[in-house]
Amino acid sequence: MEVLVTGADTEVGRAVAAGFLDAGHNVVVSGRLRDDLEILAKELDVDYVVCDTADAAGLAEARSLFPHHLDAIVNVPAPRRDPGDPRTYTLAQTSAAWHEALDTTVLAPILMLQTIGDHLRSGGAILSLVPEPVRDGSIAAAVKSALSDWTAGQAQHFGTRGITVNVIAAGRSMETGYDGLSAPQPTVPAEITRLALFLTSPSARHITGQTLHVSNGVPAHFG
Repeated sequence: MEVLVTGADTEVGRAVAAGFLDAGHNVVVSGRLRDDLEILAKELDVDYVVCDTADAAGLAEARSLFPHHLDAIVNVPAPRRDPGDPRTYTLAQTSAAWHEALDTTVLAPILMLQTIGDHLRSGGAILSLVPEPVRDGSIAAAVKSALSDWTAGQAQHFGTRGITVNVIAAGRSMETGYDGLSAPQPTVPAEITRLALFLTSPSARHITGQTLHVSNGVPAHFG
């Protein structure tokens, strides 16, 4: 399987890329930070494309560098700055935070699919990630909702080609102290990678248009 992982210059992106490679798939990585991407590409021995997927001009320029035949695209958001504490935001900082969240989490997958969606083979898979738990009423919660709604609509469009489209989101973890949970739990990047591998497999062809949570069994409505 030919897999493109964007945002590979983040912790989650690196984990996802390594997971698909370990599972025997061919992987190409993309990211905004050239130095980090070059190091990762050398460590994994994979090809890479330096590109900010939330930048329309940059994507158009890089289009020919992406693989022309893909079986899966995994969109990993790559924040450009530390969001800081929203309680201390000025008006300008609030505006910047909203634009940042929308660009990296929602706009980037939209632009990516418009750029290379036709590179996907029939029967392929598209995944978009929300790798951090979100708090009710937060910017991240609103952006996650927008991504989920857009994904549900795209599932109908890409479904005509047998391509599934889903969101993987981090949820709240379990509370400590319960029987059977004393063993060390997998990290969020590891659990996201495991779910991504499943959703791109033939066993998950019936799952599309969904937002699935990595939360160690905690109900999704808690985050």
